[in-house]
Amino acid sequence: MVNLKNRKQNNGITVFDQGPGKHHGPIYSIQRNPANSKCFLTIGDWTARIWMEDLRTPIMTTKYHSSYLTSGCWSPTRAGVFFVTRMDGVVDIWDYFYRQNEVAYSHKVCDSMLSSIAVQGTSQQGGKLVAMGDVTGTVSLLELCESLAVPQANERKAIDLMFEREMKQEKNLEARERELRRQRAQEAEGRNKDAQDKKDAKDEKMEALLRKVDADFLAMIKEAEDDESKAAESSPMEGATQDIMNEEK
Repeated sequence: MVNLKNRKQNNGITVFDQGPGKHHGPIYSIQRNPANSKCFLTIGDWTARIWMEDLRTPIMTTKYHSSYLTSGCWSPTRAGVFFVTRMDGVVDIWDYFYRQNEVAYSHKVCDSMLSSIAVQGTSQQGGKLVAMGDVTGTVSLLELCESLAVPQANERKAIDLMFEREMKQEKNLEARERELRRQRAQEAEGRNKDAQDKKDAKDEKMEALLRKVDADFLAMIKEAEDDESKAAESSPMEGATQDIMNEEK
């Protein structure tokens, strides 16, 4: 989970922990891109992920490395280069200006787990010396070749355009996902309404049937009571007629 504090946005906190794209474990390193402050790098599980402040999902994710990642950082001189250290003592260098689907260079530093990394330099100079520390307390210093340290022609503009393109694509995907969720919610609401209407119709039919049964039962009882009343009225008349016949005899 990443909590992003931005004083310009109502002094609020943006939480990057929802939806797809989050790491499958703790985040060991996080750093903003020196050339683009809205872009930041996170290191966790077996991947490095690049995020933009305006999105809740990463715009770019490296392939899964063969070993767990432990730390990482951007190059101070090249906008598209970043470094990741691994648990097996290897440092991987990614050059997104050159290609995005493969590591540009890997180097076995030691047999112990690397735990930290830093690159010397600023945006104007340096970028060749890389220091890495491992869990035994040893610090290794490497010197990079010119191609990994010296900014390439139009690199910053090209990387900014690439990040912008990926951000727009992710925004379109998020908008599409929101539209699909809205459609699914409407469909579910329609199904629930149809089911409720059917249930209400069924209840109305049951109530009508019960009313009919009650009416038939009451009618039957009334008919039985009327028959009993007629029988009771006719019995005294028959008795009186019988008495008269006996007296005449």
